[in-house]
Amino acid sequence: MLVEGSGYFKVESSRSRSGKHAASSTLLVYRRGLGLVKPGEGVAVEEAEATPTYVVGSARLIKVSLSHGDFALYGWFVRNHLGRVKGYVSVYNHRGELVYRARYFNGMLRRSVGNPVYAWLVRVFTEALRIPVSTTRLGDEK
Repeated sequence: MLVEGSGYFKVESSRSRSGKHAASSTLLVYRRGLGLVKPGEGVAVEEAEATPTYVVGSARLIKVSLSHGDFALYGWFVRNHLGRVKGYVSVYNHRGELVYRARYFNGMLRRSVGNPVYAWLVRVFTEALRIPVSTTRLGDEK
């Protein structure tokens, strides 16, 4: 999640003591002309330690600086004791403004905030990370 006011993204991989719940988040940057890259590969990065959502695991805060036309793609997901996965994928522009957010629940992606013009970035994100998607309602369907 984005830590309000600071521009940091919390990237984590953690699970509960019992192992029944797990949280995972990732950050990718879409560079114009290059495509998706991980933070640190040609993207200026600041890192700091953070507290994970659950007890077992690790987390860190990452701040990236983007140039005009670049986007930060942030996904946060949690799995419960029944094996159901829910979360969201957010798209931020070079100014750090949220321009699009899609909600994920058990293989279904659905637009929740923003202009559907940015839906293709969510599709690129889910394909790159091989997130299983059965149904999409992102607003750009014909």
